[in-house]
Amino acid sequence: MNHQEKSERDELRARFTGWLEVTLYRAKLNYVKKLEKDKGMVYVDELPEELWVSENPEKNWIQGISEPGGFQFEEERLEDAFCILSEQRQKILIMLFVEERTPKEVAGRIGCSLQHVYKQRSQALKQLRNMLEKGGEGDE
Repeated sequence: MNHQEKSERDELRARFTGWLEVTLYRAKLNYVKKLEKDKGMVYVDELPEELWVSENPEKNWIQGISEPGGFQFEEERLEDAFCILSEQRQKILIMLFVEERTPKEVAGRIGCSLQHVYKQRSQALKQLRNMLEKGGEGDE
């Protein structure tokens, strides 16, 4: 193989590599966009059975988790500790972890700074940990 053939081959390889990187990057963006669109979707199979008989089960289910104390925890100790938190901290945790909103979205919804959301989240989680540690001694 002479020098000219080798340089053409390297150029072709470089162009193919560039094309492949761009294609994979765009595929990744499309995949992420698709996931973001589906994030808020609730399937009927996921709804509790007692809500199926109501006229608007999706609305009732969403209202149930949006109201303070409306979210059902698997562990009673965690539910008790969560109910002790202030209403604002409850709302922030629900928006962050149940509704899967970003801290920036939460700040915009409740009309505060991004730093305030981070601080409230941190303090709420610390408060929950402390309450669970105090109440969890000898509970296992």
